[in-house]
Amino acid sequence: MIYKQENFLLAAKHSTQKMIHQPKLWMILIGIFLLYYVLQTYILKEMLLTASDFNFYFLRYFLFSSYFRVRTFGFIAFSILWTIIEVFFIKQALKTKSNIDPVCSFEPVKLKKTVNMKSVIVRHKIIYSILFSLSCLIFVIYYFNQQPILHLPYSIGHRGDISQPENSLEGILAADTNHADFAEIDIQLTKDNVLVLCHDTNLKRLTGKDVDISELTLDEIQQLKTTNQEGKTAKIPTLEEAIQTAKNAPNQIGLLIEFKPLEGDQEKTVSQTIELIEKYEFSDRAMFMSMDQESMQMMAKKRPDWWIGYCAFGNLGRINIRLDDPFIPDFIAIEESAINTQLLEDARNNILPVYVWTVDDTEKVTDYLNMGVSGIIGDASDQVAYSVDKYETSAPKDDFHYVTTCPGFPQLTEDEYGYIQCPR
Repeated sequence: MIYKQENFLLAAKHSTQKMIHQPKLWMILIGIFLLYYVLQTYILKEMLLTASDFNFYFLRYFLFSSYFRVRTFGFIAFSILWTIIEVFFIKQALKTKSNIDPVCSFEPVKLKKTVNMKSVIVRHKIIYSILFSLSCLIFVIYYFNQQPILHLPYSIGHRGDISQPENSLEGILAADTNHADFAEIDIQLTKDNVLVLCHDTNLKRLTGKDVDISELTLDEIQQLKTTNQEGKTAKIPTLEEAIQTAKNAPNQIGLLIEFKPLEGDQEKTVSQTIELIEKYEFSDRAMFMSMDQESMQMMAKKRPDWWIGYCAFGNLGRINIRLDDPFIPDFIAIEESAINTQLLEDARNNILPVYVWTVDDTEKVTDYLNMGVSGIIGDASDQVAYSVDKYETSAPKDDFHYVTTCPGFPQLTEDEYGYIQCPR
């Protein structure tokens, strides 16, 4: 249908004039658009599906995950609402035009000679029925047959535990008390090159003092106290103190150590971490990750047998690991809002465990595990540990679901073509 044919610049001028004569209508439209943007980007970003979720595997996740179904219905409702709003404003805009004379243009299409498929199928209905049934059977078997996950799921306390100040020794012990498998901690260097636990480069949020960690010595830092929302305080510990605390913890909690080096600090951070881990013989209970790929490449080159991953922020895109890649991570850790079905399938097909942060809702934890996530990082380590343990108790542990169920991190066989297996 042709509404009107005219020059683009002239059409833009007419549209602008029309908007000026309808200020209320367009202000409402702009307000609704801004509300839509805020809801989609900040409030409902983890609830609505993304374009990457609409792929070949959509039906599989829709059937197996209740949380994915909720997200799907939410996306449909949101899309219908936005379509209704668009139709309403188009209708209101067209009402103001008294000289509308749309022209419907149709071109005749010559149909080529067609084959009467109905008669062909009737003549060979038995053959076509068998072929159709076999095709459906093969498709169903292929579609619902997923690659096994590499290892049993891990429960990980985000920066220790929310009940204590973040990145504190008390937080590590709280996560251990809650039976979490690991406590995630962040490390960076002080002015005198000592590794301490802290997420932010600046201490204002945690201590109220507007100063960078790199500007203070260890003695100066340990005179400060970090505070959580409940008013509890703790000192900023060193990485060595954190390793000692975890090693002597009653439930033998491990550490997921995230490197946060400033530019130029990578070598010192990696070398000191290796020295401390080996000093306390802690490599079997330590994982390492960073958004700084250079640090992880360096770490993997020096200690290829350690469990080293990549922490990604935002959309990863497609995952395709090649043997000649400079760094092949043992796992990836991504933000909850970046989870989509395509990423999970790509990771699974590349035998790459996915850890997701920050998740505390027990139902969402279970749904993510059903979708193939291998590690849950949450602020409330008690909720995460409870949900993961409950899932692990009921989950089958056969070859169809897990590559290996050995205690500790997965270990490659001598020929590096598989993983060491343990009795199940």
